[in-house]
Amino acid sequence: MKRTKNSSDKQERFVPNIENFKTSLGYEGLKMKESSEKQSIASLKRKYAR
Repeated sequence: MKRTKNSSDKQERFVPNIENFKTSLGYEGLKMKESSEKQSIASLKRKYAR
């Protein structure tokens, strides 16, 4: 199957849903720190950027 120019240019990025992540952690017996719950994904990326 040939790839068109449009299919290679358009790449979808994974955006996690924080509620699903919390549920997953709960199944493993873990939970997030209270301080990190209020932060957005973008602010966490800025905080931990190298």
